[in-house]
Amino acid sequence: NAMGLVGRLVPEDTFEDQLNGLRKGMEYAASLGITSVQNASGSENDLRLFQQLYENDELTVRYAAAFSVSESSTQDQLDRFAFLKDSVGKNNPWIKADAIKFMIDGVIEGHTGAMLQSYSDLPKEDPLAFGQLNFSIDRYQELVKRLDSKGFRLYTHAIGDRGVREVLDAYEKALSENNSQAKRHRVEHIETIHPDDISRFATLGVLPSMEPIHAEPGTTTVWSKAVGEERLPYSFAWRSLLDAEAKLVFSSDWPACISLNPIRGIHDAVNRRNPSGYPEGGWIPEERISIFEAMKAYTSMGAYSSFEENYKGLLKPGFLADLVVFSQDLFAVDAMDIHKTEVELTMVDGEIVFSKK
Repeated sequence: NAMGLVGRLVPEDTFEDQLNGLRKGMEYAASLGITSVQNASGSENDLRLFQQLYENDELTVRYAAAFSVSESSTQDQLDRFAFLKDSVGKNNPWIKADAIKFMIDGVIEGHTGAMLQSYSDLPKEDPLAFGQLNFSIDRYQELVKRLDSKGFRLYTHAIGDRGVREVLDAYEKALSENNSQAKRHRVEHIETIHPDDISRFATLGVLPSMEPIHAEPGTTTVWSKAVGEERLPYSFAWRSLLDAEAKLVFSSDWPACISLNPIRGIHDAVNRRNPSGYPEGGWIPEERISIFEAMKAYTSMGAYSSFEENYKGLLKPGFLADLVVFSQDLFAVDAMDIHKTEVELTMVDGEIVFSKK
């Protein structure tokens, strides 16, 4: 909110300003080996920017838009999103516009993530003792059912364990009442989860979409104090979700996260400890995963989440030539040296879009 005090005084960017910003952003993404992005806070204007660069033959990253929906979204807005879904990206391997983003709760650090039990560092009479929801449950369930019936993939930001449960309940209700097949709906973040809900992801065909970089041990002090010792074992529960046969997807949460670099996220997922200065063993090491599982979550599972697994996300004959060359073999180096890996070359659609040489 403080940013708004200054931000509202800054002159509005022109469309060309925004295009130039996007060009710089694509260069940065290419330097980190990123060949596809799924924008979880997209707008129609964002979509137009990517469409313009596509028409200019300038796109160096594949783009999937998720339009944001809130408690106050109108029917006209929902109809517009449905129109864009049906008119944009048909048979286009560069642009998709078939997803909706909800934000059901807030964050642990600010005590706005919705919790089943009160925060450990707040008295129970505090207004934020159990966090908060951004939707009435009836309204959220109504929107989920309506948009599921329109064929959208749904993303919902849910960080607290109550937030996660409310999302799973709403998805389950919609799939049942619409008698529809799973559309690979996602729950974003899942920083803490009740153990009873871990198995529900695989049962419902819902994807846990998570960001390893948020579990970097050097950033978790305030987070851990708020969650408390009893809930800590279910923090960023990647291992538990995979063991329960959930289809885990990793992403960046850029620009909310502290780095866009997937290598840093992979290092965190495999080690759950910093390159130096953190005790041997890591932070809740029971939930770390293998390098193979981390790489899969960042590549083929991202493609799976957007129904693109038959032509993207693997090094395979006939698949899109979106390739990255690293400075070292991630499957052979010591796990604590993963963070030293650099991108030597990035190729998208068979064209080199970044080269270190």
